[in-house]
Amino acid sequence: MSGQSHSDSIASSGATSTLASSAGGERRRVWLWAVVAMVTVIGGTAVAMSVWLDRTQERDLGPTAVVLRGPMVISVTEGGEIEAGKRKVISNELKWPVIIEKVVPEGSIVAEGDDIVVFECKALLDAIVSARLSVTTSKSSHTQASENLKLKKKEMDNVVRKAEQGLVDAQEDLRRYEEGDWPIKKGEAESSIQIAEQDLTLAQGKLDFKLKVNQDKELKSPYSESEIKADQLSVARLKIALQKAVSERDMLLKYNHPRELRKLKTGVTDAELALERARVEAKTTLLVAEANALAKEQEYQMKMDTLNEHVADEKKLVTKADTAGLVVYDTAGSRWRPSNVTVEVGVELGPRQQIMIIPDMTTLQVETKVYESIIDQVGPGMRAYVHLDAKPGEPPMVGYVSEVSPLPDSQGRWISTGMKVFNVTVKFDEPPESLKLKPGLTTKVQLVLARLQDVLSVPIAAVYTEQDQTYVRRVAGGKAEAVSVKVGRMSDKRVEIVTGLSEGDRVLLVPPSGIMGGAKPKGPKTRPATRRRPSGGARSRPSGGARSRASGGARSRPGGPPERGKRPGDRRREGGRREGGSGRPRPS
Repeated sequence: MSGQSHSDSIASSGATSTLASSAGGERRRVWLWAVVAMVTVIGGTAVAMSVWLDRTQERDLGPTAVVLRGPMVISVTEGGEIEAGKRKVISNELKWPVIIEKVVPEGSIVAEGDDIVVFECKALLDAIVSARLSVTTSKSSHTQASENLKLKKKEMDNVVRKAEQGLVDAQEDLRRYEEGDWPIKKGEAESSIQIAEQDLTLAQGKLDFKLKVNQDKELKSPYSESEIKADQLSVARLKIALQKAVSERDMLLKYNHPRELRKLKTGVTDAELALERARVEAKTTLLVAEANALAKEQEYQMKMDTLNEHVADEKKLVTKADTAGLVVYDTAGSRWRPSNVTVEVGVELGPRQQIMIIPDMTTLQVETKVYESIIDQVGPGMRAYVHLDAKPGEPPMVGYVSEVSPLPDSQGRWISTGMKVFNVTVKFDEPPESLKLKPGLTTKVQLVLARLQDVLSVPIAAVYTEQDQTYVRRVAGGKAEAVSVKVGRMSDKRVEIVTGLSEGDRVLLVPPSGIMGGAKPKGPKTRPATRRRPSGGARSRPSGGARSRASGGARSRPGGPPERGKRPGDRRREGGRREGGSGRPRPS
C-alpha cells in the first residue's frame, strides 16, 4: 500500500515537474516575442524620427525641387499687344489748325463712305479766296508776256532782215565799183590823156607848118605873127591839158581808186557787223522775252497749283471711311510723351495731329519684342502661342512668326539700359476675324525655340554661378552641398543639366547664404548678370511689356538664375544701374 503510494507520489511529482517546465518555456517565448516587437517598434520609431528630422532639416533649408528627366521645351515668353497690320490713320492732314465740327463716337462701327469727322478751317477758306485772286492776276500777266514775246519775234526778224539787206547792198556796191565804175573811170582817164596827146600833136604840127611856111622867103610869110602866137598859145594850152590828164590819171590810180575800194570794203565789213549785232540783239531780246513769258507761265502755274492744293485740302475737311471698320481714338501719344489732345466737337487740332485710327480687323496680329541675346534663334515660321491677359484660363491661340525686324527698336533707345530689343510680328493660323479679337489687347507670347527629348532639367532658380563656375545646391541627409554642373539650353522656367546631377536628386531652389556642405569657392562672388548667357536663355520683357515668369510664379532675371538667398527676379538698383547678384549659368 505504501509502495503504491510512494509510486503514485513519484509519478505525481514527475507530472508536476513536467508541467512546470512546459509553463516556463512558454513564458520565455512570450518574452522573446515581446522583446523582438519592442526592438522593431523602437527601430521603426528611430527610422521615422530620422526621416522626420531629415525632412524637417530640408524644410529648414528652403524650397526644393527634384531633378526630372524627360522632354523639355525651350521657349521664351514676352509681352505683346494685338495690332492691325493694316489701318487707316485719321488726322488733320492740313497745314493749318482746324476745329472738330463733327466726329463719330469711339467704338462705332462705320460703313464704307460714312462721314467719320468733319473739320472747320477758316484759314483755308481765306487762302482759297486769296489764291483765286492771285491766279487771275497771274493769268493776265502771263497773257501779256506771251503777246509781247510774239511781237518781239516779229520786230527782231525785221531788224535781222534789214541788216542782211544792208550787207547785200554793201557787197553789191563793192562789186559794182570793182567791175563797173573803176574800169570806166580808168578808161576815161586814159582816153583823156590820149585825146590831149592827139590835140597837142595836131596843134604842134599846125604851128610847125606855119613857122616853116613863114620861113620860106619866096612865100613871103603868109601867116601873120598873131596867128603864129595864137597857135603857140594853143600848143601851150594843150600841153597843160595833157599834163592835167596825166596827173588826174595818176591821182586816180594812186589815191582815188584805193580810197574808194577801202571805203566800199569797209562798208561791207560794217554791214556784216551790223548783221551780227542785229542777230545777237534779236537773240538776246527774244531770250529775255521768252524768259519773262516762261516766268509768268510758271508763276501762273504755281498759283494754279496752290489753288488746286487748297481746293484739294478743302475736300479733306470731310473724312470718309474707305472701308467698314471700328473707330478707335488714338492721338499718337505714348507712356513717355502722352498726348493732351481730347477728341470731341469744338477742339482745335494742330497740323498733322492724329486723332483716330480705323484698323483692318482682318489683319490683326501680335507685336512683341525679343532681346538681342536670343534674336538669332528667332526666325520666320517659328511656332508661337498667344495668351490673352484678359482671358487667362482659355487655351492659347496658335500662330507663327511672320517677320523679325533686321534692326533694333529705335523708339526706346533714349530710355534703354543698354540691352537692345528687336520687334517681332506674330500672325495667327486662324483668320483673325474668327478669333473675335480687338486691337490693343495685351498678350503673352510664347516663342518655341527648340524641343529637347530625354534630358535632365531643374528649375532655373536652382542654378547660380560663382567664380565662373555653375553650381546647384544638392540636398542629401538634411544638408545642402554645392555641386558643379554643366548646363545646356535654358527656357524661361527650366535649365538643362548635362552633367553633375542624376534623375531624382533634390536641389534647393533658393540656396540660403552661408549653408554649404562642401567647400566654398573663394574669389569674387559672382559675375554681372549681363555678361554671359547660356544658349536658349530668355530675358524678361522690356519696359512696357509683360515679364517672363520662372517657376513658382516669380519673375526671372534676364538670362539666368538668381543670386544666393534671393528669389528669382529680385533686383536691386545701385547708382542707377541694375545688378543681378549672381550671374547666369554658363554653358560648359
